[in-house]
Amino acid sequence: MSFSYSNDPPEHIYIPGGLRVGASIIIRGKTQYGCDAFSINLKCGDGDDCNIPFHFNPRPSSNEVIRNSYMGGWQDEEKDQPYFPFLEGRSFQVRIHASQDEFRVTVNGKDFISYGYRTDLSEIRYLQLGSGAEYSDVTIQNSMTNPYFEEFKRGFGVGQAVRIRGAVKDDAESFSVNFNCDCDGETTGFHFNPRFEEDEVVRNANLGGWGDEEKGQDYFPFSRGAMFDALFIAQEDRFNVYVNEKYYTLFNYRCDVNDIRYLTINGDISICDVEFCEPLPDDFMKEIPSGLEKSDMIVVKGFFYPEGERFAINLMNGNSLEDDVGLHFNPRRGEGEVVLNNRVDGEWLEEEREAIPSAFQELLPFEVKIVVKKNKFKIYVNGKKLTSFRSRCDVEAMRRINVNGDAYFYQAKLLRRLELPSVERIPSNLQPGGWVVVNGTAKKEAQSFAINLQCGDSEDYNTDVALHFNPRFSGEDSVRNTHEDGSWGDEELEQPNFPFESKDAFEVAINCLEDRFRIYVNGYHYVDYNHRVDYHRVCHLMLIGDANFFEPEFF
Repeated sequence: MSFSYSNDPPEHIYIPGGLRVGASIIIRGKTQYGCDAFSINLKCGDGDDCNIPFHFNPRPSSNEVIRNSYMGGWQDEEKDQPYFPFLEGRSFQVRIHASQDEFRVTVNGKDFISYGYRTDLSEIRYLQLGSGAEYSDVTIQNSMTNPYFEEFKRGFGVGQAVRIRGAVKDDAESFSVNFNCDCDGETTGFHFNPRFEEDEVVRNANLGGWGDEEKGQDYFPFSRGAMFDALFIAQEDRFNVYVNEKYYTLFNYRCDVNDIRYLTINGDISICDVEFCEPLPDDFMKEIPSGLEKSDMIVVKGFFYPEGERFAINLMNGNSLEDDVGLHFNPRRGEGEVVLNNRVDGEWLEEEREAIPSAFQELLPFEVKIVVKKNKFKIYVNGKKLTSFRSRCDVEAMRRINVNGDAYFYQAKLLRRLELPSVERIPSNLQPGGWVVVNGTAKKEAQSFAINLQCGDSEDYNTDVALHFNPRFSGEDSVRNTHEDGSWGDEELEQPNFPFESKDAFEVAINCLEDRFRIYVNGYHYVDYNHRVDYHRVCHLMLIGDANFFEPEFF
């Protein structure tokens, strides 16, 4: 679940269902100049006097990070720390992981501190971010157990969506996604039930008894062993369902959509991620006080209104389009084109136009990725490169992302590249059903890069490596291997194709199974790699080579 902010973060961020063992909260930001202190609080409620089971309080004025709990009164502080990572003007990524007995905190991918629980974990319902830091993004990753249960705090309404990513088991018979009106699942507003023996997806509702089934689509979009991406969007009078970026079916409401309050998922799948998508405010503005940087990636997700004609993504210097605009990205369905432009010194310059991608023309859910280069932007739509646009003003002077127009936008996110080599702890080590997802862009003259699942935090292969995944561009091979007891094993090279291209964006998703790693590239099953060392020993991810990597995700 991901949240984006226009400027200051909200006073409190609700954690649906409360924290569970295995959950992670990732906060990305920058310590402001002149900051004496800021705080990250995990709270039991949203009032001023609510208990705070975990108070994390960096103090640049004294180079200390204080940890404490407020349980009707402040308890004993903890101050021990290996180093101080929150210097003024420095970017940070804080990951708070809920293990069995304690919070484990990493900063910029490195182990920092542990803090034993002083109350029951399930009582924590809110995240509060204090002033003194610039927050660019917050992600809450609650444990993706199967069966899965979650609550919509304010109910479910028009414009909201649920995105589910996962993989179908090799021997799958069925799975179901249920939008329920009660926590026991006795009243179901929408039952979505793929059945593999029948190659059918049954849709129904249970409102005091099961109604008439709906089925019989033109094709069956799920395959055993394959990854899937399903999006359920609440429209005015129906659910629209998209699978793997294509429209699949609709289901007319049989109850008031606002009565739906719970989501359950169960059956023969491994769940990678569940994302709750709420529309951003009209004419949304996200501030980047420090400005864009080379190799930043901007991600905008949404979908056109049913009768939508055009929308815009603007990278701006000021508060309005009257100021300089580094990129004006403007799909126009009626004209069948995407208009790109700059505004410099109060004047729009000469337009550039590209044929509109099918995702926009056909009203499909879209994901626009904009990769920032020294003096240009590379633009991708639903994973496919659309164009490059040379900016005619200073890219690094752009300090705002604006989205507006005839679309529901539910994410406008800034990702910053990692410094390489990057070694990051994997929360709770790997478990069967666990996922590691890595996004990046291959460099222009890329020779190779590597994604390593390691048994230690070494940057120099002075540890066992359970999986070394190493795309090599010269021979168009993706080498897989294991490094154990100081030696490399036999390489594996078999592959259906070579899915990487220099200068292009990619996503590698690795699913840990009982007997092997299953690797997906850009949403498609690529190769399997049998375990050669005990996967329970895998505790770190290392990224290295000729690619710009963005923050990995662990599920």
